[in-house]
Amino acid sequence: MGALRGSLTFSRFYVRGDVPEDLPGWSLKRIRAQAFQPLLPDEDVVEKHGWTSVEDPFATDLDHESVFFNEYVALALRIDRWVVPGPLLKAHLREAEQKLLEKKGIEKLGRKAKTDLKAMVVKKLRRQLVPSTKSIDLVWNLQTGVALFFSHAKKNHELIQALFEKTFRAQLLVESPGTAADRRGMNAADQKAFSVLEATSLAFERGAT
Repeated sequence: MGALRGSLTFSRFYVRGDVPEDLPGWSLKRIRAQAFQPLLPDEDVVEKHGWTSVEDPFATDLDHESVFFNEYVALALRIDRWVVPGPLLKAHLREAEQKLLEKKGIEKLGRKAKTDLKAMVVKKLRRQLVPSTKSIDLVWNLQTGVALFFSHAKKNHELIQALFEKTFRAQLLVESPGTAADRRGMNAADQKAFSVLEATSLAFERGAT
């Protein structure tokens, strides 16, 4: 989902913080440190995320030419997650449990034994599968301080905000009347007046008075 392909649905963010003048030189090492790392079947991790190229979600060896485009920073948030189909897991777990019962000569497994067996079966199935992969583009205009993120999902917003702050030491705030007012700058009187404003609906139902 993103700037170069697919839907043009996006969320607008405002970048707040001190951005170094030499952002490319200052941040490239930090971007590469937060680049996506693949999920491994034997890890006790269900999901991983990190930076990749907007041109290729499988390109994680990021360099200046793949990230910086004149006044723009273009990156993609890649999210990989293990998804083992329930029926497949259930069938393999039942088979593994039956074999273990026969091997041990018992009729029932304890809770811990079941938990350990399930973890073993899940890791075995992961070696036969590939993770679910999703890539969401982020385009940041350094001149305007506005970033476009091509997702409206709350969870994705939380992931990109945390990753952005960790990488660039700046906040990524969802664009709103409040952030717009903050960007324009307000004196004390403006701030006081803005703080007591209430949302007003400009639509009404037909027949309402």
